[in-house]
Amino acid sequence: MAKTMKAAVLKAPHLVEVEDVPVPTITEPTDILLRVERTAICGTDLHPYEGRLEIESDVILGHEFLGTVEAVGSAVGQLAEGDRVVSSCVVSCGACYQCRRHQPGNCAGSRIFGLGLALGDLDGGQAEYVVVPSADLTTRKIPDSGTANDDDILFAGDIMTTGYEAVARAMRPGDTVAVVGAGPVGLCAAMAAVALGAGQVIVVDRVAARLKEAESYGAVGVDASHGDPSDAVLDLTNWRGADVVVDAVGHESALISAISLVRAGGTLSIPGVYTEESLTLPFSELYLKGVKVEMGVSHITEYMDEVIALMAAGKLNPSTMISHRMGLSESAEAYKLFEAREATKIILDPRS
Repeated sequence: MAKTMKAAVLKAPHLVEVEDVPVPTITEPTDILLRVERTAICGTDLHPYEGRLEIESDVILGHEFLGTVEAVGSAVGQLAEGDRVVSSCVVSCGACYQCRRHQPGNCAGSRIFGLGLALGDLDGGQAEYVVVPSADLTTRKIPDSGTANDDDILFAGDIMTTGYEAVARAMRPGDTVAVVGAGPVGLCAAMAAVALGAGQVIVVDRVAARLKEAESYGAVGVDASHGDPSDAVLDLTNWRGADVVVDAVGHESALISAISLVRAGGTLSIPGVYTEESLTLPFSELYLKGVKVEMGVSHITEYMDEVIALMAAGKLNPSTMISHRMGLSESAEAYKLFEAREATKIILDPRS
């Protein structure tokens, strides 16, 4: 094996360079070394890229990836060299109070790939190789049977499972689910709501192409640029509002819109990432409606198995969102496209 590899490195906000860096090595007995075969740019990657999340320079980016196991630590029991796996974007310890209560996203020692010292100091997967800690907990083998392909399975480590959890933790079959934001997580939430038996799914956005994609899943698209989306949602729900509203954007304006769409006694689910210390919200509306709020870092490893099973059964097909395939060598241009909202989902090939 070569001693160096190519990796997408964040040098400063809006500056990604592909550099030769040392191939990482296993340091803990629960680690694996993974040869990355597919990796993707996620909306969360834009937080450090745009400077909204301050991290140190020279961080290898990326937390959506899959590949083949090259080496295993001495304490890894579920995996062997040559296995093909997808990794969760979040690493948890599996043993603390939160993990034992099936809330690994709240693990005090949780770490996220490619987001610097503040979030665990893990190199990301936008590289030819990556070390995955706590591998028996963090990864899942890619199934040999079923209809899912690698492009689908790639998203089980983050956006598909994030969208799925946002709906599954709040929805009952027959509910009306409204999703604010038709980016990748919002589209995954809409797809999950259909698969889980929602009575109707409404997706709110301002980009026609994204709304068209949501409609292809069976959702009703509402263009927020053509009027107040709450009017459309009320009209579709006999003036009650949606049973479940998903804020898949992570911006104050989207959250305010989501609050206006939820019915009295309904649930607001927030998978969108917020890094602000405070927001200005219509709290009285939340209180008077008696809205339940579900939010926080997703518990990815609690839902990955369900998501992969539904992918294998052909019920979830997030690969339809892929708009661009580029080489890792084109990472700088890929980030510019993604930030400009000119791409829905970009797959990077570390081999080119």
